[in-house]
Amino acid sequence: MSKFRQNKSKEVPEVSTASLPDIVFIVLAFFVTVSSMKQSDLKVEVTKPTGKEIIQLDKNEAIDYINVGIPKNKAFGTTARLQLDDQIVPNFVEIRTFIKIKREERSQLKSDKATVAIIADKDDVDMDIIDKIENELRNVDALRINYSTQKESLNR
Repeated sequence: MSKFRQNKSKEVPEVSTASLPDIVFIVLAFFVTVSSMKQSDLKVEVTKPTGKEIIQLDKNEAIDYINVGIPKNKAFGTTARLQLDDQIVPNFVEIRTFIKIKREERSQLKSDKATVAIIADKDDVDMDIIDKIENELRNVDALRINYSTQKESLNR
């Protein structure tokens, strides 16, 4: 019979950190694939109107945003202005150019199904401004329009 030696020093072995860079890389790749980047900074103040029956747009859908409200930077004025992407534009005719550029960036199929989301301030934007935006969108055949709202709270 052979004797087994007993090791008197019962130290706990160190934890191997060899796989740590692999785990960090996998977590980083996960967050890069599932997160979305913010499209643009809001340069106008917008308080959305409320509604009861709200349908949420699909995030994978092609959506062009038109923000309308009072500029945060008073150098642009104190009346309601249009913001297309990251630019405050001086007139409504710029909407045509904006939609045409967005269509060129997409395939024909996505351009045909693109939606224009109008995000307008409920207090500072008159229906006259919304009507002018709609007329410019009609001129470039952008007929799928969404009016952005927020859900009405139940506390009222």
